[in-house]
Amino acid sequence: MLNNVILVGRLTDDPKIKIVDDGLKVCNFVLAVDRPFKNQETDTYDTDFLNVSVWRGFADAMVQYCKKGSVIGVKGRLASKINDINGVKVKMTEVIAERISFINLKKVDGDQRESIEA
Repeated sequence: MLNNVILVGRLTDDPKIKIVDDGLKVCNFVLAVDRPFKNQETDTYDTDFLNVSVWRGFADAMVQYCKKGSVIGVKGRLASKINDINGVKVKMTEVIAERISFINLKKVDGDQRESIEA
């Protein structure tokens, strides 16, 4: 079976790290990815907003190098889970990142960084 995802998009917010119960670091963020074709009704490019999770050292790198608006590449896999939200079971799909490429980063502490591989 094959489960691969490759995306390039912009961060919708500054990344933040969360420590989960077993002490692992995770950075959850939303990646805005423009579709490669125009919407025929509006003559604009629609955007998909995709949930991405990055674990361990990549989580630290995301916080260190990325800000809202940074363009990154993500290679990973799709995963689905069922969350209980106010007693309602909701199926959610997210991208679990296995590799991150920092393509065009916003200024971090006055330094413009580009093309850094995590």
